[in-house]
Amino acid sequence: MSISSTPLPPECVKELERLVGHLSGDNLVELAATEAVLQVGGFRASKPEILRTRVRQVACGGAEVSPAFRRMLAGRSQGAAMLRLLPLEVIALNRPAFIALLGGHAFTVALLLDARAEVRAKGEEWLATPVAECPVEEALAQLREIFAPLTNVLGASATAGVPVAQGVWREQKEQLELRIRELTEHNRRLKGVDDRLVGVKRQLAASEEQAAAAKRRAEEAERALRQKNAAFEELAAELKRETAQREERLLVAVDLALAREFHGWLAQARTVEAEARGGATASDLLTRAEAALAHQHEIDRHSGNRAKLAQRLETLVAAHGRVLSALRNALRQSSELKTVERELAAETERLRKILGDAPDGDPLACALTDRIHAAHDNDLPKLRALPDSLASVGLLSGNALARVRDAFQKRLAAIDALGVPPDPETEQRQGPVSVLGRALAGQMPVILLVDGHNVLFGLPTRYNPPRGGAISETQKRNRLIADIVRVMAPNPSSRAYIVFDGATRTDKPAAPNVHLTYSGGTGEHRADGVLLDNIRFIKSDSPEMTVLLVSNDADLCKSAVRLGAQTVPVLELGAFF
Repeated sequence: MSISSTPLPPECVKELERLVGHLSGDNLVELAATEAVLQVGGFRASKPEILRTRVRQVACGGAEVSPAFRRMLAGRSQGAAMLRLLPLEVIALNRPAFIALLGGHAFTVALLLDARAEVRAKGEEWLATPVAECPVEEALAQLREIFAPLTNVLGASATAGVPVAQGVWREQKEQLELRIRELTEHNRRLKGVDDRLVGVKRQLAASEEQAAAAKRRAEEAERALRQKNAAFEELAAELKRETAQREERLLVAVDLALAREFHGWLAQARTVEAEARGGATASDLLTRAEAALAHQHEIDRHSGNRAKLAQRLETLVAAHGRVLSALRNALRQSSELKTVERELAAETERLRKILGDAPDGDPLACALTDRIHAAHDNDLPKLRALPDSLASVGLLSGNALARVRDAFQKRLAAIDALGVPPDPETEQRQGPVSVLGRALAGQMPVILLVDGHNVLFGLPTRYNPPRGGAISETQKRNRLIADIVRVMAPNPSSRAYIVFDGATRTDKPAAPNVHLTYSGGTGEHRADGVLLDNIRFIKSDSPEMTVLLVSNDADLCKSAVRLGAQTVPVLELGAFF
C-alpha cells in the first residue's frame, strides 16, 4: 500500500521529499532493483537524479510502497527512529509534547513510516483530528518527567542545560550527509580518472609498439632500397655492354641488308618488266568492272543516274580547272571567260549538292565510308560499333565520325527499303502468309487489318515485360504500333489499320500508310465490329484488293473470311517482326 490512504497535507509532502533527498546513491540503486513500481519506465541506476525524482513521486503519491522502502525512509527520520522505541500508548498520551518537540508534519510522517500497522493506522486517524499546540518548554518538562527513570539509569541529569532547538541536530545531520555525498561523488570521479589513466597507459604502450614496428619496417625498407640500388647499378652496366654489342651487330646487319637490297633491285626490275609485257589480267578486270557497272545501272537506276551525274561533274570540274588556269595565266582576261567561270562554279556546286558529296576530309573516315558501302549485308552488325571504337581512342574527329555514321545509317535505310525478300519456293503460292511476305517485300499491295489486343495477347514474349519488370498497357500498344510502322513504312503501296478497344472512337495516323483506331462504345468485342466494317467497305469499294486480317479470334476470322478477307495467325506476323 502507499504511505497513507488519506491525502497528506503539503507540510507532510515536503517532509517526505526531504527524506527522499537524503537517500544515498546506493539506496537508489537498491530501490531500482527491488521496487516493482521502478521496474517499468526505463529507469536506470546510471541516472540517479531522474531515479530520485521518480522515487519522490512514488513516496508522495498513491503507488504501492514496500516495507523495505518504508524502512529506508524511516531510517532518514529522527522522529521515526525515536517513536519506534515507544509503545502506542506512550505515543498517544504524549502526542502534544511530541508535536511541539518534532513538529506536527515530522511527527505525522514518523508515525506513517512506522513498521507497526497500529501505529500507522493511528497516524492516519490523527491526520483528521488535530490537537492544541503545547509550548516547547512544557513539552520538554513533560517528556523529562516521563523518561526521568531512564535518564537517571544512563547517568544523565534531568535538569541539565538549556533546551535544544528542534532544527539544530537536523541541520547538522543534513550537513554531514551532504558532505558524505560530496565525498562519494569525488571518490567516483577519482575512480574515473584512474580508469582513464589506465586506458591512456594502454594506448601509450600500443603506440610504442607501433613506433617500434614502424622503425623496423623503415630499416627493412632501407635495406631493400640499398639492394635495389645495387641491382640497378648492375643492370645499368649490363645495359651499357648490351648497347655496345648491339651497335656492332647493327652495323653488320646494315651491311648484309645493303647487299640483299642490291640483289632485290634487280629482281624487282625483272618483275616489273614481266608485268609490263602482260596486262591481260588488268584488261579482263577492267572489262568485268564495266560490265558490273552496266548491270548495276540496270538493277538500280539511282546508282546509274548518280554515275552519270558524277561523270558530268567530273567533266565540269576539269573544264573549270582549265578556265581557272587560263584566268591565272592571262595578261588580258575576257569578260566571257569570267562569266563562264562563274557559271561553271555554280553548276559544279549545284551538282555536288544534288549528289551529296562532301569535301575530302579525314582519310580514315573516307576509307571507312567506302568499306561500309562495299561490305556484305551480313557484315554490317560487326561494323556497327567500329566508328565509336575509333572515336573513343581519338582516331576520328566529330565531323568525320558524323560522316561515317551517316553512311552506316544510309546503308541500313537502303536495306530496310528493300523489304523482306520472299522465299523463291513460296513466291507463287497464294497462302495468306506468302501474300504477306510478298507485300512486305514491295511486290504487291495489300490492306493489313490488325486486331490490336489479340496480337498483344498472342505475342507475350515480345510485348509482356520480363520477370520482375512492369510496363503499362499504353507502352505495350506503342511497341506494337512501332513494329507495324517499321515493317510497313518501306512499302507505301500497302496500308495497315490497327484497331484497339477504347471508350471513345478515335482515328489518327501513326505513319503515312499506318492508321490507328480506337473502337469506342461499350461491351466486349468492340474492335471486332470496326474490323468487319472495314472489310465490308474495302471489298465493296475495291473487290480485287487483297485484305489480310491478323487475329487468333476464331469467330472473328470466320466472319472475315465470309466477307472476302484472308486471315494470318498472330505468330506468323510476329515472325516478320
